[in-house]
Parts: sequence; C-alpha cells; structure tokens
Amino acid sequence: MRLTFLLSSMLLVACSSGNAITLRTKDTPLNQLSEVNAKLAFTCVHEKIPAPSAETDVLFQYARWLQKNNQIPQDEAVDVEIGRLYRIAAENNHYKANVNLQNGAMRGQFKLAGGERLRLSQQLIDADVASGYYMIAIYLQKGAAGLQQDENMSLRYFRKAADEGSAQAQAFVAEKLFPIDIAPDIARQMRRCAAEQGNGKAARALGVDLKNDGHYQAALEMLQLGVSAGDESSASFLDNGFRGPKRDNGLYYLDQQEDLQRAERYRQIGKALGNWSYANPSVPEINEIVPLPPAKLPAWDGKLKWVEEREANVPPPKPSEALIEQLAKAMVLDPKTGKPLPGSPVYSKED
Repeated sequence: MRLTFLLSSMLLVACSSGNAITLRTKDTPLNQLSEVNAKLAFTCVHEKIPAPSAETDVLFQYARWLQKNNQIPQDEAVDVEIGRLYRIAAENNHYKANVNLQNGAMRGQFKLAGGERLRLSQQLIDADVASGYYMIAIYLQKGAAGLQQDENMSLRYFRKAADEGSAQAQAFVAEKLFPIDIAPDIARQMRRCAAEQGNGKAARALGVDLKNDGHYQAALEMLQLGVSAGDESSASFLDNGFRGPKRDNGLYYLDQQEDLQRAERYRQIGKALGNWSYANPSVPEINEIVPLPPAKLPAWDGKLKWVEEREANVPPPKPSEALIEQLAKAMVLDPKTGKPLPGSPVYSKED
C-alpha cells in the first residue's frame, strides 16, 4: 500500500522549475526542484517541434533514410555516418535530429558522452520540445548520462514530459496510473492524448479498456486509431471482433455482426504490420481501406501506402560535403565527425 501511494504521488505531480536542468550527477548534489504542485488533473497537450531550416533538413532526411536501410543487418560504419549527419543537424537546432541522435545513442548505435546527452536534452527543453523532459526521465531512471539513479525524480520528469506533450511519456505514466486504486481516469485521458499523437500501444490499451467497460463504438474508434498508428494487436482485435464472437467472449466481443470481409482486411493489415514491425509501419489511410460500420467497404487492391513507399525505397537528396562543412563551420564542429571543436559554444573537454 505504501509503495502504491508513493508511486501515485510521484506521478500525480509535475516538476515546475522552469526550463533549467539542475540534477544530481555522480559528483554533485541534487538541487531539489523548488516547486512541486499537486496535479490531480491532466490537460491534453500535443508535442510541438519547431520547423527546421531547409539546409539542416537535407542532412536529417538523408540520415533517416540511411538509418531505415541499416536495420537488418546493421553496419557500424553506416551508423558512424548517420551519427555524423544527425549531430551536425542537431547542433544547428534540428530537434528531430536531436531526438533521433539520443534515441540511437540509447540503443548503442551512436556514441554520445553523458554531458552531451544532458546538453542536447536541455536544448530540447529550451525549445519547448517535451521529449527533452522524457530523455532526462530515462537517464534518471537508468542512472545514465552522468546522472545518479533517482526513481522518484525520474517519475516526476516522466509526468512533466507527459504534461508538456510527449506521447511516449503519456503512455508510460498512464500505464503506472491505470490501476483502480491509483488514478485510472487520468490514465485514460493520457492514453487518449498519446493515441491522438500516433502512439499505437496507448490507443490499443484504451480501446481494450473501453471494450471491457461496454463502450463498444468508442472502443472500435480507438482500435482503428491503433491500426492507423501501426499497432498489429489493434488490427487483431478488430479482425476477431468482426468474426461474430458471442457476448460471452470477453476478449474479442465488440457488439458487431459477423462481417468476414472486414475481418479479412484487418487480418491482412495485421499480417503486414507484423512483418514490418521492426521498421515502425503505419496505416494512415485505414479509413479508406476499412471504414468502420455503417460505411460500406470500398474497393481495395490489397496494398498499403507505407509498404509501397518502403519497398520503393526512393532516397532523398544526398547532402553535399560543401553543405555539411558549411553547417559544421557555423557551430565550430568537426565536419568529419560532427563533434564540437575548441571554440564551439557547445565544446566541452569531457565530451
């Protein structure tokens, strides 16, 4: 009971100390957040990422294309080039490149020193990008990036990230708050907010919850949103739900008449999502393929736009070395690695 209370207390509050990060590293004491206000309500906010410059986006788009083509198998030499391009773009305020760089570093793809991770997270926070708080939450949770492990402070940063619009944080916090003795209503609000931003797992979790409570139409709509976001399990629930299960089938009953043609389309879509699960597929055109009843099914050629584009694999323009050097020079970076050089405003000997 005490553990449940502590957990709920951490997740029902948000840290509100402005945008500066002052946390306990392995060598310095923690400066506690000065203001911690009880947040017994949640207001849905979607993450907003400032638009990048056209020049930095050339680097980002090409790096992302390289990354998509370097998954199975993975070539370390290609990862080095991806990291270089992401670094230079990120240091020139391309915030999606910043996020991808940090995510890749967490997976071991790119090498980032602890100080660099904190600085890049602060860069996101200063730009009002919620993912910055989410990154700090993960580093606190794992005791990474030079921060001392602190589960309680980590939970506060997860909540702050959720309040600021991070879909991943909203889904994470919702999972912790969902038990009936904590805050299930807030969890539902967070899941809906995350689902609206394309978090398929959050959409599925809320869809199943709505189904279990007998809100079948709302459940259908949320599971449909899950399929749109690429969640294979959401497609499976809809596939089975349109195969006419009886009311006593607590897992799949959705109060729908048997419609095997709809079910088969969901089965095919689910299979494709499963086959491509490692590449984060999505089906944004789901309502054009399988609109929910009472809409009639349109003709469908069995193709998914995401799969078609993935298999076509058209590369974006490759950035010239002149452009790379220009952007590197602007931030005093080594154009060969993307790392800051002495004289750069972000240079640190420790990095």
